[in-house]
Parts: sequence; structure tokens; C-alpha cells
Amino acid sequence: MVNSEDKGRIRLLSDALVDQIAAGEVVERPASVVKELVENALDADAHQIRIEVRDGGSALIAVTDDGAGMSRVELPMALQRHATSKLSSAADLMQIGSFGFRGEALPAIASVSRFRILSRPRGADVGYEIVVEGGELKSEREAGGPEGTRIEVADLFGSVPARRKFLKRPGTEWGHIADWMSRLALVRPDIHIEMQRDDRRATVWPACDDPRDRIAMILSDDDAAALIDIDYETPDARVRAFVSTPERTRPNGNGLYLFVNGRPVRDRLLRHALIEAYRDLLPRGRFPVGVLFLDVPPETVDVNVHPAKWEVRFVTPQAIHRAIRHAVRDAMASRSWLGGMQAPGPTGLPSAFPTSSGPGGTAPSDRAATATTDDWIFAQRDSRVREARPQPSFGQEHAESGPVGASPVDFDRTEAAAAERASLPPVPSFGALTVLGQLRASYLLAETEDGLMVIDQHAAHERILYEGLRKSWLEAGVARQGLLAPLTVELAPTAVAALAEAPKLVERLGFEVDAFGDDAVLVRAIPAEISGQDVGELITELASALDEVEGGAEADENAVRWLPSLDRLFATMACHSARRFGDRLPIEEQQAILSGLDTIPWAPTCPHGRPVAILVSHEDLELRFRRR
Repeated sequence: MVNSEDKGRIRLLSDALVDQIAAGEVVERPASVVKELVENALDADAHQIRIEVRDGGSALIAVTDDGAGMSRVELPMALQRHATSKLSSAADLMQIGSFGFRGEALPAIASVSRFRILSRPRGADVGYEIVVEGGELKSEREAGGPEGTRIEVADLFGSVPARRKFLKRPGTEWGHIADWMSRLALVRPDIHIEMQRDDRRATVWPACDDPRDRIAMILSDDDAAALIDIDYETPDARVRAFVSTPERTRPNGNGLYLFVNGRPVRDRLLRHALIEAYRDLLPRGRFPVGVLFLDVPPETVDVNVHPAKWEVRFVTPQAIHRAIRHAVRDAMASRSWLGGMQAPGPTGLPSAFPTSSGPGGTAPSDRAATATTDDWIFAQRDSRVREARPQPSFGQEHAESGPVGASPVDFDRTEAAAAERASLPPVPSFGALTVLGQLRASYLLAETEDGLMVIDQHAAHERILYEGLRKSWLEAGVARQGLLAPLTVELAPTAVAALAEAPKLVERLGFEVDAFGDDAVLVRAIPAEISGQDVGELITELASALDEVEGGAEADENAVRWLPSLDRLFATMACHSARRFGDRLPIEEQQAILSGLDTIPWAPTCPHGRPVAILVSHEDLELRFRRR
């Protein structure tokens, strides 16, 4: 206790208190202890690691490895604060190649537990053991044991009851431990890992050469088989990734695993880049599954941001964001469901994975599953689209840089790529189908050589309108039509200001809007391509989109730059104007929708991620009717 007379006076804290304060930053929960100990094992060149946990880690955490071990001289030093073998000067902070480097973890953990460490260096005849309780040295002696290191952490936070009461149930704490270990296992498939929880059967992840094998261990065989293999390189970074097709999603982002230079991270920039790559391919509220390995020069990334080392900062975040988005988008575009005929798989259907992942790609595992019938709708048509598409080299594609000072949402394809996407040559196929009619006034039925095609009329029409709006924007601007009488729309003052600050952009979008006081506008014209639109809602959406755009007055100078910010607006315009679910259509209009799909680059979904069409193959029908 501090006397009332001493309050307010500056004093030096005791070593024990300093260690406990450091423990509060480094040791958040049992999973933090496991993370630090296992990372030390990896830095010691371990090939096998075993983790034992009791009562969620509060009773016992034991980590055993076969690493290099520590000598009798080194072992006591390892329990001193800021003692490390990873750094020797300040310059080393910009060239960090190890997991640990601060020298804080072991003394911090030892200060809030009953701590025992036994280590025997490789080639040594005997090991050395040290026991610490609550930061106080209890014993040290020579001891026998296998080569490597074993650390036991018992009664975690036993000396700090205020911290211990914040621990969750053992099952919850074990979940955090397992989650972190799964991330480690993904980045280091060459390490044999065993995890023992209480008296339950141990989880064993054998070492393997193929990352996809480890992914199957951590996620599932189905997840692993559905992932696209990416190997993509730019002057700024190398992107090695395994990401899901749009058909395989989750309701949250827990299926995304991110790594930077072999270090598990939770980085918003990388996460945003991955999700942006799936823009207009996934329904709202759905997220892809993926494992992303990003390798960058050590001097271009700062891992010394937080004691837990979960966060990183990049010298060139825009380039990193762009590289990830391009890598994933280009890989998507090369798959059968977005255009590209692949070699037939064992079932006779095109394989879900090609023989390479494009430039810099590698051959997939033999374990790769074949695509479903829905994945390869009209793959023959789209193979011809791909053949007509010029394939840029890495150097060419990434020589172009995005706008200076742009936020991540502004990163999009280069002007050449975007213009190419909008001008892909149509290849007839949908319009040549035999239309059978409507189902429930919602689905168009068509007969193909392969079976029965079912088209969602709203999703198909929405995609057509969306692509048309994007193309018009890129070429000369969206055509507009005047209203018989101006429409007054009430808006927030900030929205009125956003519209007023970007007149050229508003005009290019096909609108004519004048300010009408501080909280309203007069709408005199709207895009000619939309119909039945709630103009008030559309103007509100337009103002919201403009909030994301800086320098909107220059829209006519570089139309491509604004596409990411305007995509949501285009999707809304297309959705509200498209024929509805439940609208009865004459046969001529049904045929027009199918023909319209031939005028745009093929995509399997509407802009909001709903499938456009599915194919029920002859084989499926025969199986259903037991003719096979």
C-alpha cells in the first residue's frame, strides 16, 4: 500500500511489479501463453511441438519441443526482461525474421504463474532446470531430459486474482488456444503438432509437404477441395493464397486466415482486400473462406506495433491492397464459372482447378475435387471469351499505380483492365437456347444440350443492367431522360453538399440535380436505363456513394478511378429497375433476357451475389428418375 503522504510522488517500481505490468500487455489469456511459448519453439528450429492444457490453461500449460535448446548460461538470461537472441541493434527492428524479438514473454509469464523450464541443447549430455513462482526464483539445477525444451506454466494468474477472474470457461479458453494453434499449423505445415486437452484424445497434425493437406486437417476436406490455388507476384509482394469459389461461403469472416512473412496477423487492410476481391460475387452477409500468405521485404512492414504482435503496418499499403485484390480477382476470372474451360475431371465434368493458377501458378494437388454442374455453365462459351482476352504480364499489370492518397476502397483495376472488361466480345450461347417458359413467374426454363437450364429472371436482368451502366459510365457517361416535372427530395445537409461538390460526376451518371435550400434538392433528370425506380431512394444512395469519392469534379478525366465507389450505386439502380421475382413475362421478353446475357462478360451471379443460373444435367435427371 502507498501511504497518503507518498501519493503523487514519482518512484521506481519494483521488478516484480514491472513484470506483472508487462504480463498484462503480453499475457492476455492462456492462448497468449501458448502463442509465446510455441513461437519460441519455432524460433529454436523445432520440428515437433506438443502442447498440454488443463482446465483451459488456468491449471496447466505445457509446451515441449525438439528445438535447439538453451545452455546452463543462457537459461537464466532467458528469464530476464529484454534478454533476446533475435536482436542486437535498433537496425534489426526493420529486418525481423523471427516470431519473438522483445525478450518480454518468458519473464512476464513467470511473474504470474508457477513456472518451470527444462532445456537441453542438442548434443549436450545433460540439461538444466529452473523453477520460478510469482516471479521469484525457487530453484535451479542440472536435470535429465530429451534434447529440446519443456516449459510448464501452472496456476496461471494465481498470484493475480483480479486477472484470473476475467478468464472465461475452460471450453472458451481452449477454443482460443485451438484457434491460434490452427493458424500456426497452417503457416508451418512442415511442423508435427500435437495438442492434448485434459484427458481427451490428443489432436495430431502430422507434418506434410502440401499446404492443402494441412488446410484439410484444419478446415475440412470439402473446404480444401473447393479452394483456388493462387501464386501471384508483384514488385511489392508475393501473394500465395488458397481462396474459395463464391459458391462456398460462411456467415462471418472466421474462415479467413492471414499471414505476413509467416506470421499470423489480424489485419484490416488484408481482410478488406480479400473481401473487396469478392465484390458483386457474394450475397450480403456472406464471406469467403481463404488462407492468405503475404511475403514482403522485411523493411517494408512493421511488426513492432503491439506487444501481442497481431498487428502490422506496411510502408506501401495501397500496393499491398492492390496486389491481393488483383491476385484473387484474376484467379477467379480464370475459373470455369467465370470463364475458362478446364480439363475434364474424373466425372467427365470440367475440373474445378486448372493445371496452373495463371502466371506464377503451381499445379494443384491431386486431391482437388471436381466442379459441380452449376460451376461450369456454358464453360465452352466462356472459354472463347478467355481466348479473346489479352493476358497482361505481371510487370505490365502492376506498373500502373492507383491514385495518390486513395483509401483501400478506391483500389480497383487499372483503366486498361476495366475498359477491357466492359468491352469483351459477346459470344452467342444464351440467346440460342430453346426457351420452355416460366416457373412460378420467377424462373426462366431453357433446354440445352446438357440438360435443363434454370435462370433467375431478376438476377439475370439485374446483371445485364449493371454491366450496361458500368459500360456507359466508362465510355461517355450514362444517358439521361428528363422528368415531366422536377421532383423534390429531402436530404441531410451533408448529402446536399456531397451532390453539389461533384457536378460533373452527377451529370455523367445520368442525373440532373439542383440544390433546393440546405436540406433538399430538385431532380430534373434521371438515367434513361432505369425504370420504376424510387427516385428519392436513388438520390440518397447517390449522395452516399459520393461521400466515398474525393475529387469527384474530375470524374470525366478518369472514369475508371471512381468505379469502386460507384459499383454499389450501379447495383442498386440495376436491382430496382430489373424485372421482379414474380413478374410474368411474355415469351419475347424471356428470350430478350437470355439474349442480353450474351452482350456482357459472363458472371455467375447478380451484383449482390445471387446465382444467375443453374444447370440440371441429363445425368442428374436420370439418377433422380432411377434410369441409372
